[in-house]
Amino acid sequence: MPASPSLQRGVVLVADDDPVMRLLMLEMLQQVGLEGIEAADGREALALAMQRRPDLILMDVEMPHLDGFAACRAIRRSEGAGASVPIVMVTGGDDIEAVTSAYEAGATDFVSKPINWPILGHRVLYVLRASDAIARLRIADAQNRAVLAAIPDTFFRMNRDGFYLDYEPGRGFPSRERDGAVPFTSERCVGRHISEVLPKEIAGRVMEQLQDALRTRQIRSIEYELIRFGATQHFEARLVATGPSEVLGLVRDISERKRSEEQIRRLAYCDSLTGIPNRQAFLETLERELQRSKVGNKKFAVLFMDLDAFKRINDTLGHNVGDHLLKIVSERLRETIRPSDLVSRSEALPEEVNNEVPAHVSSATNLARLGGDEFTILIPDLERVEHALNVAHRVKEAMRRPFLIDGNEIFVTASIGISLFPEDGDDCNSLLKFADTAMYHAKNCGKNNAKLYSSSLTMQIMSHVKLEVGLRKALQNNELYLLYQPQLDVRSLEIVGVEALVRWRHPERGIISPTEFIPLAEETGLIVPIGEWVLRTACNQARAWQRALHRSVRMAVNLSAKQFKDENLSQIVLSALDETGLDPKLLELELTEGTLMDDAKATLATLEQLRGIGVYLSIDDFGTGYSSMNYLKRFDVRALKIDRSFICGLPQDSENAAITRAIIAMAHGLKMAVVAEGVETDEQLVLLEEYGCDLVQGYFLGHPSSADTITQMLGQLKATLPALPALPSP
Repeated sequence: MPASPSLQRGVVLVADDDPVMRLLMLEMLQQVGLEGIEAADGREALALAMQRRPDLILMDVEMPHLDGFAACRAIRRSEGAGASVPIVMVTGGDDIEAVTSAYEAGATDFVSKPINWPILGHRVLYVLRASDAIARLRIADAQNRAVLAAIPDTFFRMNRDGFYLDYEPGRGFPSRERDGAVPFTSERCVGRHISEVLPKEIAGRVMEQLQDALRTRQIRSIEYELIRFGATQHFEARLVATGPSEVLGLVRDISERKRSEEQIRRLAYCDSLTGIPNRQAFLETLERELQRSKVGNKKFAVLFMDLDAFKRINDTLGHNVGDHLLKIVSERLRETIRPSDLVSRSEALPEEVNNEVPAHVSSATNLARLGGDEFTILIPDLERVEHALNVAHRVKEAMRRPFLIDGNEIFVTASIGISLFPEDGDDCNSLLKFADTAMYHAKNCGKNNAKLYSSSLTMQIMSHVKLEVGLRKALQNNELYLLYQPQLDVRSLEIVGVEALVRWRHPERGIISPTEFIPLAEETGLIVPIGEWVLRTACNQARAWQRALHRSVRMAVNLSAKQFKDENLSQIVLSALDETGLDPKLLELELTEGTLMDDAKATLATLEQLRGIGVYLSIDDFGTGYSSMNYLKRFDVRALKIDRSFICGLPQDSENAAITRAIIAMAHGLKMAVVAEGVETDEQLVLLEEYGCDLVQGYFLGHPSSADTITQMLGQLKATLPALPALPSP
C-alpha cells in the first residue's frame, strides 16, 4: 500500500550480504514511500553511512569484512550524524543475548528473522518518526509536543521513584470516558505514582524494567494486558534512560499484532475448513484425558465418525459443495453433543489447577476433525457403555436429517466406531486405531451404524483382503500407471514442473480411486514398493522429456509416512536417479506435515540425508493439521504447498485470504517457494499472483493427464519456455 505524502521522506541504507534480502527490503521501503540505498557488507555500509548520511540504517548482523555489530559501533563513533542516526539490527536470533548485543553495539532497535514484511514497513516509518521526535525534543519542548501529538503511541516521562513527570496520550488512545472506563490522560497521570494508574502487578513489573534501564542505560520493554472499554487490550511499553534518574517511555497498543500472531498459532491446532480443533489438538486432549483417567481410575470412550459415500458428493457435486457440507456437519455435531458429553466432571490434574494446560487443548477439543470427512468425539468420565452408544445414536440421527446447500437437499449417513479405555487399550494410538477399526466394521455392516470395538474385529476388518491381494498383484501385472498434473509459474503461466499421481486399473473393477487403495496400501505396507515404483517411473519419464524436448521439467513425487521412515529411503532415491540419469535438482519429494511432525528428531536426520543427495523437498497440504512454526524453520525444506482448503474460498472468503497471504509471507521469509493447490478459477489465480505466490496447480490450469498429453503440452511451448526457475537455496 503506498505511503501517504506526509510519510514520504528520507533515505534508508540497507546493509545485507544477501542480495535477495536487500531486494525485498528495497521493495518494502518503496511501498512505504522511502528511498533505499544498499550495501553488500559492513565495510561498504560504513562508507555509505559517512557519504550519504542516511536517515535510517537497516543492518544485518551476519556480514563479511565487518559484521553488523562492528559496523554499528564504528558508525556511532563517527562524527556528525552517525551518532544519532537510527540503526535497526536484523538478526536471526531473538534471545536475550542477541538483543543485548544489538543494543550494546548502539542499535536503536532490532528485527528478528523471519521478517514480517508488512509490519517491518510500519516499523521503519515508526523508527523514523520517533527519531525525528527525539531530535525535536532536544531543540524545544514546544516543538516536541507538536510532534508527539501526531504520533499514535503514548509518550511519558517518569522519575526513578515511579512518578509520572509528563504524559502525552497518543492519537490512537481514547481521550474521553467510554463504557465506564476512565482514559489515561495527562491530568490523570502527571504527579501520580504508576501504582495509582496501572494495576499493582503490572506497575511492579514496569518499575523493575525502569530501574534496569537506569542502571544499564539500555532500552527496556515490557508487555502487559488491560481490560479496557469492554475488551482485552495488549500494550508494549519501552523505557529509555534520559538522565541519571529519569526515563522516557513509549506505550504502544499491540492488540492487532497479538491477534495476528494468535491467528497464525491457531493454524497449528484449528481445522482451517470447519473451525473446530484438528488432529493435533485432539491427540493432545486424548493424551491428557488418558493420564487423568489413569490417575482417577476413570473410563472414557473415543468415537470415530466417518461420513458414508462422501467421495460421491465430491465427485458429483464438486469439492466446494463437499467442503460446505463438512462445515455444516461440524456445526450440527456441536449442536447435537450436549456439554455433559464433553466436559470432564471429576477432579482436575495438578497441571490443570496450575493453569498449565494450553487453551488449544481445553474441553472444546473433545470434538475434532481429523481430516477429510473423519471426526472424533471424546467422552470422558464414562459410567456406562450405554452412554457412549446413546451419543453415537444422537449423532447418527443428526446426520440423517437433510443438509440444505445452495437450495438443494443433500442426504448423508454416518458410520461410527467406539473404543473404550481401559478395556480396548491404554495408549492413544491404540484407542484411536481401534475406534477407526470399529468404524470400518460399521461401514461393512451396511453403513449408518455404530459399532463397539472388540478383539474379534481385528480379523474381520481385514475384509479388504481381496482388495489387498489384488493390490499386491497390481505391481506384478502392470496395473498401476501414472498421471501428471502440471505446475505453472504464476507470472508467466508456463509449465515448470509436474506432480506424479498414481492410478490403478483393476482388471475387474476398472479404475479404482486412489482414495480407496492408497489408505489400504499404507495400512498393509504395500505403499513402500508402490512408492518406489512411482519414484522410478516418474524419474524415468522426467528424463525422457528432457532428452526428447531438450528442456528440464521438475518432477514432484509424494512420499508416504512409511516410505519416509524406511531406512533405505536415501539409497532408493539415489538408485532411481542413477538408473534414469535424472539430475537430482529436477526431483522434488513432497511430504505431509503429519509425516514431518511424527518424529522430529528422526525427521531431521532423514531430511539431512535427502538434502545431501541434492533433491528438492517440499511440504504438501500445508495447514491441515500439524503446523509447527518452530520445526518448520529447523526442517529447512525448499517449498511449501498450500492446502486447497485455503484456496477454494478465494477471493470471497476474507479469512482464507488473510491466512493465505500470511502463509506466503511466512514461507518467503523462510526462503521457501510457495505452491498453491486446487486453483479452480481465474479470480483465484489473479489473487495468488497479487499475494506473491510462486507456482500453482489445479483443474483450472490442467487436469492430471497422461505422459503423452503432457509431452504435447510441453512440445507446444518448447520454443518459448525458459529454463527451470531455481527455488531459494537451503
